[in-house]
Amino acid sequence: METVQRRYDIDWLRVIAFYILIFFHVGMVFVPWEFHLKNNVTVEWFETWMAFLHQWRLPLLFMISGIVLYHSMGKRIGKKYFGERSKRLLIPLLFGMFVIVPPQIYYDRLFHGINFANYWEFWKTVFNFIPYPLGGALSWHHLWYVLYIFVYSILAYPLFKYLRSEKSLYLKNNIGSFLKRHPNSIYLITIPFLFFYYTLAQKYPETHGLIDDWYNHSISFSLFILGFCISAIDGFWEVLVAKRKQSLIQALVPAIVLALFVWGPTFEVVNEDAGWFIYVYGLFKMVMIPSLLFAAVGYGRIYLNKSSKILTYANESVYPLYILHQTVELIFAYYIIQLDLGVLPKFVLLVVVTFGISLALYELLIKHFAVTRLFFGMKAKAGTIRISTQRKTGSLSAVEDEG
Repeated sequence: METVQRRYDIDWLRVIAFYILIFFHVGMVFVPWEFHLKNNVTVEWFETWMAFLHQWRLPLLFMISGIVLYHSMGKRIGKKYFGERSKRLLIPLLFGMFVIVPPQIYYDRLFHGINFANYWEFWKTVFNFIPYPLGGALSWHHLWYVLYIFVYSILAYPLFKYLRSEKSLYLKNNIGSFLKRHPNSIYLITIPFLFFYYTLAQKYPETHGLIDDWYNHSISFSLFILGFCISAIDGFWEVLVAKRKQSLIQALVPAIVLALFVWGPTFEVVNEDAGWFIYVYGLFKMVMIPSLLFAAVGYGRIYLNKSSKILTYANESVYPLYILHQTVELIFAYYIIQLDLGVLPKFVLLVVVTFGISLALYELLIKHFAVTRLFFGMKAKAGTIRISTQRKTGSLSAVEDEG
């Protein structure tokens, strides 16, 4: 019988990656890059740390999602698997598109001088089913990650089912033995990543639009499957721990070079007319990303595999906070950017408000109610309140959800 031991380091990495995402999205208000709302003054020096974070924050989340899915999948196959994926991903996505995301588009419209009689008149345009930015209120915006994980989970199901079965033991044992004999082989993933970058990155820049996002899919889907394999193959994790120092060096060297010469002020995404530079840039980038991810999970296994009350709280709250944060951010950013303050005070204020209001909404409106826990992708929990209609009295009553 399989023994499951809680991996606190993965919980920590997941929480850290999502929190970094919040800082990054707040930073988008203050850099010259395209975003929904912009401060009247943008600063180029924000670009260096934000460009660095942009390279690995979402790749880390996709890889961790694969790692976590291996353990949460267990023996769940068929209808149970698809039911769990729908409950955790599809329901929050649909709820988000109809309830959470529309305020973002509303304030985007106000910022660009498009006014409505009131919010409710605007919200009705969701049901025109005209996708953003063509005029309607329908979009998945930052929830594209949830959509992609759901689609990847469906597409990869046959492979994951196989890797979870005894039929794959021979293959997994051979791969594990090979990795132990040749630990540097983990870096061979750079080769397909380079191929994806050179063939797809310029032709299909990131859109988060699902059907035209082929470069993003090539990297994200690969990392999602890689994460599952890291958990499925005995010895893979031990190799990552053993090579953590080498991975960190391989990540930091290209990162420092790119920070000094590419990601500084006036940073621009390399385009198809950049000549030889695109090949050098792609090489540095695709050596850095997997190496940094391997270093993160390797060092995480050593230093983060510890439980704490903070982790327990953060791990349960991080998914609802992710769903909420950009809506809270854009609502308050619309007013904060109008204040007579410098960039740094506005940035700090918006970070504090985004975290604070999101946490307050989680505490007051989400965590204690079964229906909101469902809408925000949380597991049912004993002690949450379920609202149900009692036939005997015809009134609403709160009952304990034993989940």
